[in-house]
Amino acid sequence: MDSGNIINEHIEIEPSLERISELIEEDISTAVEALLFASPVPLTVTQLARTLGRNKLLIPSIIDRLNINYDSSGRSFRIERFGDTYRFYTIPEYDKYVSRLADIPRPAKLSRAALEVLSIIAYRQPAVKSEIERIRGIDSDGVMRTLLERGLIAVAGKSDAPGRPLLYRTTEEFLEFFGVAELSQLPKPDIDSEPTQNSKAITLARSPENPRAASPDEAE
Repeated sequence: MDSGNIINEHIEIEPSLERISELIEEDISTAVEALLFASPVPLTVTQLARTLGRNKLLIPSIIDRLNINYDSSGRSFRIERFGDTYRFYTIPEYDKYVSRLADIPRPAKLSRAALEVLSIIAYRQPAVKSEIERIRGIDSDGVMRTLLERGLIAVAGKSDAPGRPLLYRTTEEFLEFFGVAELSQLPKPDIDSEPTQNSKAITLARSPENPRAASPDEAE
């Protein structure tokens, strides 16, 4: 092989290697972006590097490139550094719009009792109030009234049992509240097929808040 061919092959290979390097950097950049977007809290350089399996010295330059891309494409956000952590933030030009989010009412949190009743209805619907109270071992009038007012449950007709008690089911608002498209997406309950006297209410594993003691602004 003459020297001219060697030079030509070198010229052809070098751009290919450079392109591979660019693709790797782009992949890492989008991975950094995904991590910061998904994380509920700011992430440190060390956390980002460890998750990506990369040298932490690379992270600041990757974030700088992301911010340059955001700026050049007119995006409304940037990645901001706080000490040794990074997070997304909205640029000041959009503060007047973001501040209006405070005027949008947020749904009240659900108490543990409300979550219990919802769980029973969700997995046994249509369910009558006596069945719900038998499983919980406690009167549920107040809780069910609150859930009806909030539109998370609705009357689904009457049972054929003596006295024709009302049947209850979950609603579209229930699906939206728990972030599922249909009931089949709910997690499988870990309960016995026949409740006993000491049965505990099944719990929705995908509840939006961690159940805790009810405060004045929580549903009953």
